[in-house]
Amino acid sequence: MIIATCKNPVMKCAKQIFLSFSFLVLFLVAKANEPGDEFAGRSEPVLHGNITDATTKKPVAGVLISICGSRILEKFTTDASGNFKIPQMPSGEVTIILEKKGYKTFRRERVLIKEGLSLKLDLDLKSRPRHEDSDYFHPLMLMMEGN
Repeated sequence: MIIATCKNPVMKCAKQIFLSFSFLVLFLVAKANEPGDEFAGRSEPVLHGNITDATTKKPVAGVLISICGSRILEKFTTDASGNFKIPQMPSGEVTIILEKKGYKTFRRERVLIKEGLSLKLDLDLKSRPRHEDSDYFHPLMLMMEGN
């Protein structure tokens, strides 16, 4: 194709090959610099879901979500609808801890995050009986209970 159009085999063919190669390089550079190219197929966050009350099945807003792993410690909260979205996390095993005043601390260990995959978690929180609630709240107290 390129060689068939060349009449002067040395100069014209070299020039056409050089131009073709230049356009290829420019195309590849432009493609590599497109924003979000590495996550082009991903439309959802890595970890997302909804947290509801185990008894009433109503969404629970303001739940503190702690993601603990060997390389990460992230904290997020649920929105007014009990939803949470965690955009990007490194792959590997993590522990998810849910905390909210008036509820028992929820802990799920060994949750596997795989690169390129989205994980949806819909979780229920159990209410803490009123006699177990005290006038003060501190997250360390809940962690020491080991619930």
